[in-house]
Amino acid sequence: MLKQAVKQYLKRKCDARYENELHEKSDIYAVWYKYHLQDLDRQLVEKDHTRGKAFRVEVVRYSHLRSYILSGKVDCDIIIACEDDGTLARGAETLIRDYFAENPLVNMVYGDEDRLDEHGHLTDPWLKPDWSPDTFLSTFYFGSIFAIRASELMLINPGERTAAAFEARASIAADSEEEKEAASAELDERMRSWIYGSLCLKIAQADGGFSRRNAGRFPVGHIPEVLFHASRKLTPWDSNLIRGSLTGRFSDESASQRLVSIIIPSKDNPKVLLDCIKSIEENTKSSPYEIIVVDNGSSEENRAWVERTLKVHGEKDIGGYEYVYEPMPFNFSKMCNLGARHANGELLLFLNDDITIAKPNWLSYLSEKAKLPYVGAVGTKLLYPNSDIIQHAGVVNVHAGPIHKLQYCSNKEVHYFGFNKGVRNVIAVTGACLMVRAEVFEQAGGFDEEHFAVAFNDIDLCLKIFELGYYNVVRNNMYLYHHESLSRGDDRKDQIKSLRLSNEQEALLKMHPALFERDPFYHPYLEQDPAVTRFRIAAEDASLRHPEYVTPQLVTGKIKPEWTDPVLRLGVEFANSLDRWLTGPYALHPLMEGQGYYIKGYSFVINADNAVYERKILLKNEQSGDVFLLPARSMYREDIAANLTDQINDKLTGFGAVITSDALPKGSYLVGMLADDRTSRRNIVNWSDVTLTVK
Repeated sequence: MLKQAVKQYLKRKCDARYENELHEKSDIYAVWYKYHLQDLDRQLVEKDHTRGKAFRVEVVRYSHLRSYILSGKVDCDIIIACEDDGTLARGAETLIRDYFAENPLVNMVYGDEDRLDEHGHLTDPWLKPDWSPDTFLSTFYFGSIFAIRASELMLINPGERTAAAFEARASIAADSEEEKEAASAELDERMRSWIYGSLCLKIAQADGGFSRRNAGRFPVGHIPEVLFHASRKLTPWDSNLIRGSLTGRFSDESASQRLVSIIIPSKDNPKVLLDCIKSIEENTKSSPYEIIVVDNGSSEENRAWVERTLKVHGEKDIGGYEYVYEPMPFNFSKMCNLGARHANGELLLFLNDDITIAKPNWLSYLSEKAKLPYVGAVGTKLLYPNSDIIQHAGVVNVHAGPIHKLQYCSNKEVHYFGFNKGVRNVIAVTGACLMVRAEVFEQAGGFDEEHFAVAFNDIDLCLKIFELGYYNVVRNNMYLYHHESLSRGDDRKDQIKSLRLSNEQEALLKMHPALFERDPFYHPYLEQDPAVTRFRIAAEDASLRHPEYVTPQLVTGKIKPEWTDPVLRLGVEFANSLDRWLTGPYALHPLMEGQGYYIKGYSFVINADNAVYERKILLKNEQSGDVFLLPARSMYREDIAANLTDQINDKLTGFGAVITSDALPKGSYLVGMLADDRTSRRNIVNWSDVTLTVK
């Protein structure tokens, strides 16, 4: 009886400790901001701000911006424009001054933002991409703050004429009345459209924002730091405010004069191919197109089936067709290049045979962007069949390789300030549906047949196109259905295929290291873990730049065999150098070597209250058999908890530990976990198949 009472007392203590730790660690943004502000403050102290201080700066709220600019009495070098509700972040003005001083060719810059809630807590970070012209045309993603050089106002107010020269005095008086209520009311549509279309759009156009980049330079600046603390969560302004922009809105006649060559690689998949072609026929009305099927060696029976299918298609007089039959080992890049050589169209569309068209005007949506001179590759959102689950909404590059952002997320939700709903500039789109002008495809050298026969050929092509100065686009306001990997199977299930996948990924990283060190359309402070497909702040990385090292302890007693129990689940996600985690395997500018080793993952005990367990990492030297213990730092893992049903207190299932480079003897160490029940002193052990190599 007493023993049970003591156990319950200890359990309550463990649960209370867990709740306190969970409260502290679940506010991921607060954790990140604390560490990041230390770095930013240090950088600002160490930097020489002399040049930036020479600028005269005026901070103008959005509600006053129009009248201020049209007054003809602007007496400053830089105008910082911001929302009425909220405050500039610490150091924001200094960062803006310095940016303009260091970038004399840039006339407009924007920054990131968050929200200060009613309790004084910072939340809802909106970390933005570098200049993204098509994202800008989809939504006013500058959000709550941007800044311009006053010299650019000649575009808005030629000849320094006053507002009276532009509109009636009665209108000016009405504006003044509106301004009085601006602090407590939303900006009206007229004011928003002026800021969005008459000011920012004009400056962006004048500075080459909708042209191919020259020498890789972005014509509109982005300061990747939080510059503004808003008082309320901002809803991005709608693109209808600039419906008359020169760079175009959707029109089902936008591609009526441009032939699209739809190139479909396919082998021994006649029924799937037929479904794809039928869906093209049913949903393509206004765009002229031809279908080119490239077959690398179907059976005679299937070959005859495809020929009949294409002949029937041609008899419908809705589009030309060609069947290119050339037996060869599977090489997706070679098949696509072969199809491109047979194409007659100004626009090339590479399409998997396991794509099903879901909506009319899909081809016009793609070509409306692909035809623009500054645009490179164009893709669209792909959903898994008969569902609203996202398969592809744009590729981003993290340090370890390319990932499909928002994969497996529901398209019914609005993710990260509308990322899955609008038109977005991204570093790459998937080759399952990729449109590009024939001239751009040739300029990029087509698909790389030598290095990317099967995987990453689409990513490599998009990166080459971006490096030529074009902007790649994903139209997340249109979707198709994709039976992913139906054609050739999953590469990861076969050992030989898996090795090839690894080799091709390594080749990709080596060929484009700068774009994996930093993807300009994916904020550097967002999560770099390839397992995380949602948009999340990289709090873990910020803390690891201030590592708290732990000391391995040699286990003097034995780890008893009876302790090993699979009830302790263990997933080791990383066991390598800390530098490799923070900068990736092929970074151009790695951090100082010798920072140590980092081990991270997740673990939990099935059907148990996980708060009662103290976890320690085990490292077993595979040569000597010596076992070392490391204290494990608990980490917030809501993603793991979301998939668990029978565990209690399971949101701190993540773990991590950093050791110095010389903390262990050289060798290979198998990673395991010891869970110590603090209410009964019961020990549970389990081992992973992951090793840490200490050099």
